[in-house]
Amino acid sequence: MAARRRRPKAEEDLSERQRFWLKHLRTADGRDEPLNAYAERLGLSASSLYEAKRRLRACGVMEPAPQRRTSSPEFVRVEVAEAIRTSASLRVRLSSGAWLEWSEAPPGTHSES
Repeated sequence: MAARRRRPKAEEDLSERQRFWLKHLRTADGRDEPLNAYAERLGLSASSLYEAKRRLRACGVMEPAPQRRTSSPEFVRVEVAEAIRTSASLRVRLSSGAWLEWSEAPPGTHSES
């Protein structure tokens, strides 16, 4: 039976290869591009980069992945902040800043003339 490798807890315990991937992961984290695009731009294997990230998280060197929400999203109360007249029958601004527009009011709603 093969001996289990000791998992590093601190950066100084990392192998040269682990430090190589950690450096790239930290650099990629500071950029506004997906990890696979970063890897492609530098000629790195995206799958190796993701695997290194998984392993570095598992040994505690990197922050764990954020927990995914398992329950369904809840409804939240909304209030009209300001009314804007447009040619669209219905226009909604999301908290992300995106706008949704309908040229006709959805069934069951009414618009003011």
